[in-house]
Amino acid sequence: MTLPHARYIVLQHEGVWKINLDNKYYGPFPTQAQAVDSASGTARKAADAGYPASVMVMTGTDFETVWTSVQP
Repeated sequence: MTLPHARYIVLQHEGVWKINLDNKYYGPFPTQAQAVDSASGTARKAADAGYPASVMVMTGTDFETVWTSVQP
């Protein structure tokens, strides 16, 4: 059985930095870097548990992958 891909999306929401996972928001975080650090730590734990996981930063409609356990 294939586990679902855990996608942690760091974005500004309502004027603060948050993490979106499965359409739920977590945070707020004072800076983008702190949100990325938190998302990356959680994504690594998900990957260690066998889930494919990625951390992306969303700016406007663009996504930048900053960490992933998925090999191309």
